[in-house]
Amino acid sequence: MFNLIRKIKNQFIYGCRSNSDEYVKHLRKLGMKIGNRVKIFNPAHTCIDETRPWMIEIGDDVQITEGVTILTHGYDWSVLKRVYGEVLGSVGGVYIGNNVFIGMQTTILKGVHIGNNVIIGANSLVNTDIPDNCVAAGNPCREIMTIDDYYKKRKSLQIKEATEMVHQYRERYGTEPSTEIMREHFWLFSNDPDGLPEEWRKVNRLLGNEEYTNNIMKRHRTAFHSMNDFLKSVK
Repeated sequence: MFNLIRKIKNQFIYGCRSNSDEYVKHLRKLGMKIGNRVKIFNPAHTCIDETRPWMIEIGDDVQITEGVTILTHGYDWSVLKRVYGEVLGSVGGVYIGNNVFIGMQTTILKGVHIGNNVIIGANSLVNTDIPDNCVAAGNPCREIMTIDDYYKKRKSLQIKEATEMVHQYRERYGTEPSTEIMREHFWLFSNDPDGLPEEWRKVNRLLGNEEYTNNIMKRHRTAFHSMNDFLKSVK
């Protein structure tokens, strides 16, 4: 009941910005080309330039987090007009490829092309093209590693981060974490997609490639025999 009331309240206050699906639908109606499974987190606090919607193209499986700004124009020419008297328009298209994550509070300026399989770090200023298959961050945003190197880095930190999370959970709540709490680390101790609890199945379904993920999981070698085995290892 509470969730229903909150949904109605958000719809009344934020309109098309009340949720990702409604906002994507709104942007498509304006003329933006937006692919499948695009997620815009907290649209009420996201700024996607609607002045020239035909100049924005977003691919499939793009995650746009809170506070992201995407611009197709600049008003910096107002300063030049004051000095030189001329109106010098400032516009440029923005293209975002497939399978892209854009971190919180990132600004993407006009004329930028972001490739496929890209992670943009939080608080970045993207003012130049970003190539395929990389992690990029900073102000200005620059490539800092390949997606393969980032994959290896993240894989090497799984046990360490999961262990730290369990330690802090125990200290705070005095009990063991549930399967829901462990929903992003269950690959450490499970390689049977058919025997997963629902909260873990949901994670494997993300981005619409569940079959591929499940096939990889079946060939995956776990670090622990079970979740209990992992929890016992955390001293």
